[in-house]
Amino acid sequence: MGLDMMLYGDKSSYVKSPTDEVDGFPVASVILDMGYWRKHANLHGFIVDAFADGEDECQKINLSADDLAHLIKCLENDDLYKDGETTGFFFGRSYFPGEKDEYGSYEEQKARDIDLFTKARNWLMANTPTKEWRSVYYQASW
Repeated sequence: MGLDMMLYGDKSSYVKSPTDEVDGFPVASVILDMGYWRKHANLHGFIVDAFADGEDECQKINLSADDLAHLIKCLENDDLYKDGETTGFFFGRSYFPGEKDEYGSYEEQKARDIDLFTKARNWLMANTPTKEWRSVYYQASW
């Protein structure tokens, strides 16, 4: 048990290929696994507060290219940590600036987070004017 956090990309198209079927139905959408965190409580709390009006019900939280840019900037400026620690039952805890242990460090986690959200934003913005839609969303479970 604990806080599991996922970032997904959804690539949908209204042009269906008769050869792309699952269970007898045409495939209209592909879900991409863009990221996974385990018990990164402050990142979770920041996303919920900034993009879901503080409502934390394990719902999908859509993130626009502007939202992702804001998140990247906040990660770069250590803004996820300015209000203290996000807590919750089985949430664990995030690294804070300067912290490290046998599993890693704050700086390593920050670099991974920035890289992941940058890649997601680049993918979202690379959507060419074709017959498809792209979206990125965050979802947690505990």
